[in-house]
Amino acid sequence: TGCHPNPQGTGMTEPSRDIHGPAQSRAIRDVLQTLFAAELLQPSKPLWLCFAWVTDLQLLDNSARQFALLQPDWPAAPIRLSNVLDALLARGGQINVVIRDHEHNETFIRVLERLRAEHGVAIRWAVGDKFHAKGLLGERYFLNGSMNLTVSGVSVNEEHVVLRLDPALLAQQRLEFTERWEGNLQ
Repeated sequence: TGCHPNPQGTGMTEPSRDIHGPAQSRAIRDVLQTLFAAELLQPSKPLWLCFAWVTDLQLLDNSARQFALLQPDWPAAPIRLSNVLDALLARGGQINVVIRDHEHNETFIRVLERLRAEHGVAIRWAVGDKFHAKGLLGERYFLNGSMNLTVSGVSVNEEHVVLRLDPALLAQQRLEFTERWEGNLQ
């Protein structure tokens, strides 16, 4: 865990955390679990999932039913990204997804289409020909770096992600995502 200077020059620092995989792949999984559990408690409007490659990976380890208070009907088993997104949307969340135009993502686009059929335009997405950025942006955090939202990205590859909590940086990222992608979201 580190602190980075506040860009507004107040002298205050905002916490951030650098995580490197695969040595810290458990830490990456833990951060993802924590962020998505926080989303289930108070969904971001919107939550931005911007990853070049996405799979419907097992995201939450509910084997001991540790997420039962958040979603009582989930089994004592790993919970997939699609189940978490479905629960977020059912709680009134709004989700924007940006992914790369690649055959790898076709299966996940079908997941998005299924979620759209159930929840309407609360979930929107854009597909970019050369999109390569990676980041998860909520109202209270920004997780970004080299990791895709895939099994290899989360658990296998040598990745570097940074969790940032600086409100000024979050506002800047929201503005950038909105300006770049809002007109392309379907």
